[in-house]
Amino acid sequence: MKQKVLKKCNKLIAVLLSIMGIGGTISFTGCDGGGNGAVEYGTPHATFKIYGAVTSENKVAIPNIKVKMQYDSTYTDEKGKYALQVVEFPQDQNFTVRYEDIDGSDNGSYLLKDSIVEFKDPQFENSTGSWDRGETAKEVNVELSEDK
Repeated sequence: MKQKVLKKCNKLIAVLLSIMGIGGTISFTGCDGGGNGAVEYGTPHATFKIYGAVTSENKVAIPNIKVKMQYDSTYTDEKGKYALQVVEFPQDQNFTVRYEDIDGSDNGSYLLKDSIVEFKDPQFENSTGSWDRGETAKEVNVELSEDK
């Protein structure tokens, strides 16, 4: 008796799985829009770049300042120059950028500074015409105050 019930249940499960497998195949092949090109999944994105220089109040370049924007960070070079980029949704964006003296008194001591970089109505260049909407850049020069 148990075997008959198990066999019937197994057949029912096999039929249901077959139907689901065929239905899954049909729905996935239906995604390509009738052969009008490759299917793309994802979110439109763009690259937001900032670059500039970090100087003292006396306009002297400050090397080795850590500059951080979201998940990207870098250090200023010997001329105080830096460049960062993040990839985000292609719309108005505000980024908090942190400038931090991490080398102690090696190049003088400077106070931590946070600034907001706004990209309002950004114009994107070098788009692939697909999900990649291109890139936009902004120059951001910063003066740090000495830690006295």
